[in-house]
Amino acid sequence: MFAPTGIGDKCASPATGGRSGRRGGLCLRGLTMMALAAGPMAWVNDSHALADGQVEPFVAQTLVDDDNVFRRSGQLDPTGDTYLTTTVGLNLDVPVGRQRILGGLSFNDNRYRRFTVLDYTERHGRAIWQWAAGSDFGGELGYTTDRALASLANVEGGSPLGTPNALETRKTYLNAAYLLTPRWRLRGEASRLEQSNELAERMVNDIRSEGAGLTLSYVTPGKNQIGLGLHTQDATLPNQQSVSGMLVDNSYRQNRVNLVADWTFSARSRLRANTGRVERSFAQLPERDFTLTGIFNATYEWQPTGRLTFVATAQKDIAAPDEINAGVNIGFVLVTGIALRPAYRMTDKVSVSGLFDYSDWEYLGDPGLVLGTVPPRSDRVRTAGLAIAYQPIRTVRLLLGLRHESRSSTAAFGDYQADIASLNARLAF
Repeated sequence: MFAPTGIGDKCASPATGGRSGRRGGLCLRGLTMMALAAGPMAWVNDSHALADGQVEPFVAQTLVDDDNVFRRSGQLDPTGDTYLTTTVGLNLDVPVGRQRILGGLSFNDNRYRRFTVLDYTERHGRAIWQWAAGSDFGGELGYTTDRALASLANVEGGSPLGTPNALETRKTYLNAAYLLTPRWRLRGEASRLEQSNELAERMVNDIRSEGAGLTLSYVTPGKNQIGLGLHTQDATLPNQQSVSGMLVDNSYRQNRVNLVADWTFSARSRLRANTGRVERSFAQLPERDFTLTGIFNATYEWQPTGRLTFVATAQKDIAAPDEINAGVNIGFVLVTGIALRPAYRMTDKVSVSGLFDYSDWEYLGDPGLVLGTVPPRSDRVRTAGLAIAYQPIRTVRLLLGLRHESRSSTAAFGDYQADIASLNARLAF
């Protein structure tokens, strides 16, 4: 797990006095609080887990130093800050016969040293029922809810004087799979996504989306699968966009056809992939309608040894609306990229993981592109990260995270660089 990326000046010695001294004081307080959180290691052990680990209350303290909090261009004098995040939460993992109930609720209280306008308490919740009826029929019913400040990476200019935008996301989904015969499997899914913005100028991005899909797969004797999937999505954006005095309805319908595969080559090697075609038609300004052939998503997992794991991903696809909130730009983002996530367990208590990500973002679908009020935009995003975790016992974890982000852009002031460092202590009961 790497440092938070959405919303830090380096820690200095408190002996320097002045502003740097106050900054150093915050760092020392944060480190002290984390030490206090980790202190109970001497008496916490696995026997304290509630209900045999089915119920897990936890607390955590994270100190983050971010040298470009607002993701501002280098031409606009990037500013950093240091902040503390205090987390309290509860996880559930309760088996009931062949069923399993999963859940969680957490609150993250973020407190900034300089930019207190960004102080905010996030909420994250989930409830999942993994169900089964016999050996051939099963699925999952789930609900997630999140409320947090939207990333500032897509706010033009990244002005630190702007008001942060709270983003509320709720998602409900149901999927079910049935083994028609020993060789043929049918899977259905349905979902509903609602996303709303608190700031009036961002409400044009509010969205309600409903989707459904079916996938028919052939199952080999080795339990590998290859199949054909169909998916449709209806999205309503209730707040129209004003473009040169014209109100535009950005609602749309999207259909896709995919070939899907889930193939295990060995006990240490697995590929999951899909490729196909997607088309989108808008409620207004049909000049924006498009069809893309050759979209794909692929994930390859390789474990050459019992301690070393590599996960490689590649994609060319439209980013989901709950993944990218496009700020003042209405439309969608076509993402083409690759990522590598290596992980190495040095000992039973110490592990190291990395992240290397490279992607191109192409902003499409904005009515301003058709009406000539906004220029085309594309970004190139690069991310590198390193995390070192120390877990002396199951209930205690210390984590150091380092992350570098950079973006170049065809948009004026759309570029930025950021270095983020975090130190986290987590205690479960």
